[in-house]
Parts: sequence; structure tokens; C-alpha cells
Amino acid sequence: MVLKLKKAKVQDMDMALELFRKTSLSLQARNLSQWSYWSNPPMEKIQWVRDGFQRGVFFFVCDESDDFLGMFRLLPVDELYWDEKGREPNVRYVHSLVIATGHSGKGIGALILKKIIENLRNEGIESLRLDCDSSNSRLCQYYEDQGFKKVGTKVTPHSVNNLYEMDLNP
Repeated sequence: MVLKLKKAKVQDMDMALELFRKTSLSLQARNLSQWSYWSNPPMEKIQWVRDGFQRGVFFFVCDESDDFLGMFRLLPVDELYWDEKGREPNVRYVHSLVIATGHSGKGIGALILKKIIENLRNEGIESLRLDCDSSNSRLCQYYEDQGFKKVGTKVTPHSVNNLYEMDLNP
């Protein structure tokens, strides 16, 4: 499958919020508390998404037929989860990797991560980092299966997150 990564436009923000809402409801249906705030997001979370769209860090993912598959956020800095380490050069941070309804369980997430990694390697980026709600052991294992190494934890107001890192120059 050929994936196309498209920088999301500000006018598409509602589409992202709806994807977060649907994902939150899907997680709740599986008795997972991760992202429960997205079913009725507080203003701070809506502003976080708006800021990301205005800064151009959200990407939509489509297949070769332009069918919408998901989205993610790619950041050059992440002090919220990584503190001072979150300003290190030659590192990128992936957040909000979400697969669209009807496409989960098909390996799309792994393909998206591979595409991100390929693009970052071509740019000379040395590491890719992400965080994952530690209460979602299945998703934590998924990231480890994709080659990420757990390097720490971070407590935030909404959750306790595992911190993962992948060296892009193995």
C-alpha cells in the first residue's frame, strides 16, 4: 500500500476533533480510559489541536486512492512529556497517531510509522520519540514490537505515560 502524508489544513481541524472523539469512544467501549477526555474535550485540548494545526504539525494519511486512513502530529520539540530532553536537536516526536474508523487492525499504524521513519532518516533525523498511556499495555507492547525502546515514564494531569525512543541510525 502506498501512503501519502498530507500536511493538515486549519480548515480540517473539525475532522481531527471528530477522529479523536470516535477513537475515545472506541477505547471506552474496550474499557480503556486512555483519551477519555476526547469524547467531550476541555477547551485546553481543543486549543492544543488548534495550535498544532496553525503550526502545521498535524498530518493526514491517505492511500493511493486518497481514502483517509488516519492522522498524526510530528513535533520538533516536546517539553511536555520529555522535559529538557525534549529540546534535543535531531529528534522528532510523534503524537496523536490515530487510525480512522474501519481501518484499525489492518496494519495501517505500522505502515504510517515506517513512512515517518523513512522520511526522518532521509532528513538526517537521529531519533524518533513518542509517549503512550501506560494503562494501555496492548498499545505499549505494540510500540515495542515496532522497535521502540521504553526509556522512562512521565506523569501528566491526565495519565501516566511510558516514554519510548527509536534510534533511526541503527
